Amino acid sequence: MADHLREDSASSRHMATKVLVSSINFYPDHAGIAVYSTDFPKYLAEQGDEVTVVTAFPYYPKWEKRKEDKGRLFASETWEGCKVLRGYLYVPRRASAMKRLIHEATFCMFAACNFFRAGRQDEIVLFTPPFFLGFVGVFFKVLWRSKLVINIQDLPLDAALALGMVKKGFFAKTLQRLEAWIYRRADQVATISPVMLDNVLEKGVSRDRAILVPNWIDVKRASEKAEKGLFAAKHPEGRGKFVTAYAGNLGIKQGLDLLIELARSVSADERYHFYLIGDGADRDRLVEMAKGLRNVTFLPFMNSENYLAMLRDVDLIFVAQRSGAGNNFFPSKLLGLMSQAMPLLIAADEDSELAKVIRSAGCGVVCPYGDIAVLKHALEDYSGGKIDAREYGQRGLKTVWQYDRAAILGGWRDAIRLLK
Repeated sequence: MADHLREDSASSRHMATKVLVSSINFYPDHAGIAVYSTDFPKYLAEQGDEVTVVTAFPYYPKWEKRKEDKGRLFASETWEGCKVLRGYLYVPRRASAMKRLIHEATFCMFAACNFFRAGRQDEIVLFTPPFFLGFVGVFFKVLWRSKLVINIQDLPLDAALALGMVKKGFFAKTLQRLEAWIYRRADQVATISPVMLDNVLEKGVSRDRAILVPNWIDVKRASEKAEKGLFAAKHPEGRGKFVTAYAGNLGIKQGLDLLIELARSVSADERYHFYLIGDGADRDRLVEMAKGLRNVTFLPFMNSENYLAMLRDVDLIFVAQRSGAGNNFFPSKLLGLMSQAMPLLIAADEDSELAKVIRSAGCGVVCPYGDIAVLKHALEDYSGGKIDAREYGQRGLKTVWQYDRAAILGGWRDAIRLLK
């Protein structure tokens, strides 16, 4: 998938370039967008570019700042060869639509100040959402006469409209027009899936400025296995059972009602146990929904070491996308799961990008979103050995090499340098 990025690239490798990368999430944030908005500037620095990162104080995925960061407006540091400029942002305990707007707006305001602190740059690369950050990018593109690149990891407004989380009307249409205005003024708009690329083209971005840059992973590093038994020793409730786990954001778009209902459908069978690992806006409701189910355990977000130990000990990983959301975001965790050769149980719309990728790789079973009977049948096939879970896992590992870090990021860097 990276071949199209590498054409005519030889002449773009010779000069160090001043690059400003901006994202609301950055190390030590360790989930979602942060995985990519952290690794991209690190890669550029490894190639000899002069990199400045404009970001916020860390808060994700717990939606809570560190004690030492509360009340701070600005900070500067150096990380992996990058200069990092941090600015204040409001972090709500529970993110309603209005609180999220304030959250994103405060970040963008202080990011603009940090752009001034950074000084003129040759290239500006934004990781979005929030798309409001694009206003900052457009302003400094004009001021500095720089190239502006927007990497879209998620289309939250489109997803919210599709899921009915935001009502269609004047306010939503205004936001959509502003979003499209920003994208049309970028020199390059990168998206992570073919369906999202089509969505961007529908917003008026010209085809010569839109590019597919799939998310990436260092496969060799990500495929290293943890020691077996560490997770099971800490969590004996799943020992000796067929264990299915979900780990990540417990949000509305993830559609995790289905995992609770799947657990309920086999609650009389003591062979099964389910873990929901993480936090998010929908966690409290999911906990309430799972009351009385002894085969469901909720756990907090895990650090990398504990996460890998969990993957080593569970039998199956569950991933879902709520119906209607599949064209507007793509699970960031998927490449890591494939690198670990994990068999997958997927609940998603038949035409979603997630379903297409899993079917193409042959690394999991895709079930129509909302069909508990089909999910239960797939679970029983996995646990009963009718599906070769090891073979499915190996197919995923084989497929994920096309998303290897060196190929994807090398090609994208070349494509940016060739912009005029």
